[in-house]
Parts: sequence; C-alpha cells; structure tokens
Amino acid sequence: MQRRLSRLFFLLLLITPLAMAQKVPVALVGTLVTPQEVVSHGTVVLQNGRIVASGADVKVPAGAKVVPIDGVLAPGFVDLHNHLTYNVFPRWKPIEEFGSRYDWQQKPVYQILVEAPHAGMVKLGLECDMERYAEIKVITEGETSVVGGLQEPCSNGLARNLDYNNELSGNFGKVIYDVFPFQTSEQKLAVAKAALAATPRGSLLIHVAEGGPNDASATREFTMLKARGLLVPGVSLIHAVGLLPQDFAEMAKAGVGFVWSPRSNVELYGDTARVAAAKASGVHMAIAPDWSPTGSDGMLGELNFASQWNATQKPPLFTERELVLMATSTPAELVGLTGQVGTLAAGSAADLIVVRKSGEDAYWSLTHTSAQDLELVVIGGEAIYGDPSLMEQFGAGDRETLEVCGSPKVVPLDGKSWADTEKTLSHALGEFGRKLAPLSECGN
Repeated sequence: MQRRLSRLFFLLLLITPLAMAQKVPVALVGTLVTPQEVVSHGTVVLQNGRIVASGADVKVPAGAKVVPIDGVLAPGFVDLHNHLTYNVFPRWKPIEEFGSRYDWQQKPVYQILVEAPHAGMVKLGLECDMERYAEIKVITEGETSVVGGLQEPCSNGLARNLDYNNELSGNFGKVIYDVFPFQTSEQKLAVAKAALAATPRGSLLIHVAEGGPNDASATREFTMLKARGLLVPGVSLIHAVGLLPQDFAEMAKAGVGFVWSPRSNVELYGDTARVAAAKASGVHMAIAPDWSPTGSDGMLGELNFASQWNATQKPPLFTERELVLMATSTPAELVGLTGQVGTLAAGSAADLIVVRKSGEDAYWSLTHTSAQDLELVVIGGEAIYGDPSLMEQFGAGDRETLEVCGSPKVVPLDGKSWADTEKTLSHALGEFGRKLAPLSECGN
C-alpha cells in the first residue's frame, strides 16, 4: 500500500503546470558552454521542451520571455554510473584498501553499514522515497540524465532516466545497465546482444575490472568479457581499474567506451584506472560519480575530484574542457543520444544548468563548483531546481524550499513535501542505526 501511495505522489508531478507544454519561448542570455566551445555573449531559446536556437547571433523570437543569466549556462550532466537508492546512505569510510569489489562486498562492516539496511528499507516498501531523495540529490549536482534507478520505476521521475524511459521523442536504442555482467543469465545476455545488434543500436553499460590496478581477479575480467562476446560497439565498461594498456587499445579498436569514476576507485582501491593509457588509445571516456557511500554526491563533486586528481599528474592529463566533455557530450555519445542530451545544440532536449562564475574560465567554473553554487536546473524545458529568484522567473508553479549547504533552493511540490520525505527516510534509517545522508557534503 505504501509503495502504491508513493507512486501516486510521483504521478502527481506529471499534472503540475511545469509538465505542460511550454508554448511561450524562453530566451536565456549569458555565457554559454556548448560544451565544445564557450560563447561569452550567447543566447539559448527554449520552447516545448527543446532548444530551438543557440549561439552568439540568435534572434530572440517575438513574445519570448528573456531571462538574463549572470552565471555559466551549460548542458545538464549525463550520468552513466550510479546506484540511486543507495544514495540515502552517508559516506562509508573504509579503514583499508581492497583488492577488488568482491573483497569489500563480503566484509561484515559493509553488510552492517550499507547492504543490510538497504535491504531492510526495500522490505519496508520505501524504494520510491529512496529514489525520490536520490533523484533530487543528483539534480542538486547538475545531473539531468541518469541511469541506475529502480528496475520497476515509481514514475517517470524528476531526472531523465535513460535506462527505462528517456522521455525523448524519436527512435533510440535501448540502454541496458548491468552491475554484474558475468552473473547475467544467458537469456538476459541474449536480450543485451539483440539490443546491441538492433537498428538503432542499443548500449550496454557494465561494471568490469573493478579493483586495484594490479589485482589479478579484476584484470582477468577483460578476458571473461571477450569470452561472452561483449567486446563490441555499444558496450561501455564502468570502472576498468584493472585493465592494462593493451586492453584499452583493444577497446578503442572495437569501439567500446569507458566510464571513469575516480573518487570511488581511490577510496576503495587506493588508485584509479590507467586513464593515460585509455586517452592515448583513443577510447571515448565519460565520467560519473558511482554512489554516495564511496564516490561523490553527484557530477559536480566528481568533476571537482577529477580536476584535483588531474592536477597531481605531471603533466596533467586533461584540460578542464576535456573533463566537461566527459560529463556531457561524450556520455551522450556512448548511449546513442548524440545531439539529444549533453549539448546546447538546436534540436536537443532543453536540459541545462546554470552555475556561478568563478576562477579562470567557464570550464573551470564547471569543474570547481559546489552544490550551493548551482543556480538553476532545467529538464525538458521545465525549471526543476534552483535559486528562488531564477525559479520565479520561470514561473515554476507550486514550489517548496530546501536548503543546500546553507543556500535556499527551490523544487516543485509534487504532493509529498520534502520535509516528509526526509522524516520518513530518517526514521527508517534510524531503526537500522544509520543516518540519512545529506544532499551534499558541502565541500568535504
């Protein structure tokens, strides 16, 4: 019964004014990151959930609502590696480094602090509340497209959920997200291979070689991957910490992508993947936060970590622009959605974010922004989250206020208040001796 009610609360969102067609065009004027280039004085025009024009010399349509943007306007981030319902848990701080994921998953401390409470919350029927909390959490980190939600979703959700309903008009391949590909049944494997062979081609996101760079069991998984016939275009490997330079060369030749999650790698295994070899081989590389217990709260945090990690490399491997591309257009490409998400190009979905300007340039602002400096999130042309002043300009319907790192932010009111969601989850987690994770660690 509780799960049905939670589904109802989610469905109420679909009938709010925010979900109605945006008949009046909106023109956002400011600094644009497309993300391929920076346009210092640009305009993006939104209408009916799409970007209809973008660039330096855009004519604002008659009757359009013009919204000046003082910050940096960029595509919403595309997250290809997350485990949403686990993001209600605070950071788990292991006191040791592990060889591979099979090591820590069997540790009593992980079972006590994370896995058993998660199973208990699910048994209580709180999946929809957990998912709702997690979706708000990733949105506060600038993410507009995600994977890793519930297999039986509560609704279409707040973010664009690529692995069960991307809500895009058109014909696109199926996105399949598999955490344990070597435990997948032959029947499910056949479904995945059919999606990869279809027209348009689907995509398969799989966790492979998650462990230390020199862990033999993690490295061996690449051989297992090839034995299952999965070194083919449309496949992207998540983590890949145990892969060797020659493995990345094979991936590039086969057209296989890579999703990098550096913070979780470093916290669990003491190091991350051989990204220098991946880049040198020409592997198309995205970045994603993994999950809150050992990764980042979301993409803003992961970009910040990646930029700081990059600064320790002599010389640095990536430019700030390259890191931004890894969070926008490259993940869109890996799942066959080039030109649909991860871009400000005309014709794409109107998924965008605004962050405060800081530091050296617009790219630097995006890789060094904290959650409190995220001013606006628009998904499908709808103002989903942001500073009260900007949300007001969008006429964002019924709203409620929450606080992120001391800054007031606004989200749509969808039938169940944010305070009630927090209270429900906090009480349930307390029964398992755990506390609800904050939306953001606020720079920690």
